[in-house]
Amino acid sequence: MSIQLLCVSHKTADTKRRGLFAFDDDAKARIMERLISSPYINEAVLLATCNRTELYCEVREKTETAVLFMQQVLLEEAGVSENSEIQDVILRYEEKKAVHHLFMVAAGLDSVVLGEDQILGQVKNAYLASDKKGYIGNSFHSLFQAAMAAAKKVKTDTPMSKTSVSTASLALKQAGEEFGTLSGKNIMIIGASGKIGNIVMLDALDIEGANVYVTARNHIPEKNARCNIIDYKDRYEHMEKMDVIISATSSPHYTVTRKHFEEKEHKNKVVFIDLAVPFDISPDIEKIQGVARYSMEDMNRLAAKNNELKKSYLCDAKEIIREYEQEYLKNEIFRANREKINGFMAYIKENAEKKSLDAAVHKMIFDIKEKSNAQEFQDFVEIIAKIQWYC
Repeated sequence: MSIQLLCVSHKTADTKRRGLFAFDDDAKARIMERLISSPYINEAVLLATCNRTELYCEVREKTETAVLFMQQVLLEEAGVSENSEIQDVILRYEEKKAVHHLFMVAAGLDSVVLGEDQILGQVKNAYLASDKKGYIGNSFHSLFQAAMAAAKKVKTDTPMSKTSVSTASLALKQAGEEFGTLSGKNIMIIGASGKIGNIVMLDALDIEGANVYVTARNHIPEKNARCNIIDYKDRYEHMEKMDVIISATSSPHYTVTRKHFEEKEHKNKVVFIDLAVPFDISPDIEKIQGVARYSMEDMNRLAAKNNELKKSYLCDAKEIIREYEQEYLKNEIFRANREKINGFMAYIKENAEKKSLDAAVHKMIFDIKEKSNAQEFQDFVEIIAKIQWYC
């Protein structure tokens, strides 16, 4: 059995291409059902965020057939031809490299915003979603729990989380730089009930003097009580008094179009920030005089500047990841080779019964020397030298 990973992320694909793989819940369900019901896949977890779509699978045999099937399922659901150049943005990792990638992702060390907090929750939710459906077993339980434990350790033992900057806070920071301050400004958030939109809303509510408006279709959560609630269908009517409009939904259609926005009166200067993949706000809206538009691509550039401040913490974070990763790998080796280890213990016991303990241990070391090459035997000697034989 083999762990395989297919990944589309901000490192290989722009917003438009990532948008093709921004699967909704129905698409995710179809993908997972096809994978698990196939003869190739034992376990599967699908992680999909605004900056990455990653498919982790434990395949029954380490064959290209299984990986090609994984890719085929992703491409078909994305509506992309297998002959399209878009498939070139899909990265493949396997075995230890796939394990290492997950550990880095969960800790926020592979994120646009280095050390971001949101990704750990997203990894956990993807893991729990597969667990609830019965799509994972012992292998992925061990893998994902180890990766999440390492991520928590990074956040508690390094300054990464203490200086964490989210995409949401970067968006508000950029809007603030456009006006000098957001105090006294009117901010509309479309999609405040979603993960990113909710974080934007909470961050915006912490800005002294800012007036926060959120759109709602039906139910209005109590936590939005400090916001001004407007009906989603009336959003254009309220845009005439808005300074900042932020949209972060999973809608397949634009939430703001140039045509409808221009039909209404609006302020001389309006900042639009589109945190959706694919886009929520029509890109051509920036052609309107006095309008500035920022997207996830702009947030990526802002994050790069922020990441420079955190690079000094990377060594400590990576060392934590290495320790947890090595412990996980050793546990998996032990689990996969339990029968061989039991056989080795029986070998020692049998020889100890026939001879003295000293003679049995001597024979064991001699047999190990005979069965290994020079480097393997050197490694063995160095390992036993690390063992504390006496206090």
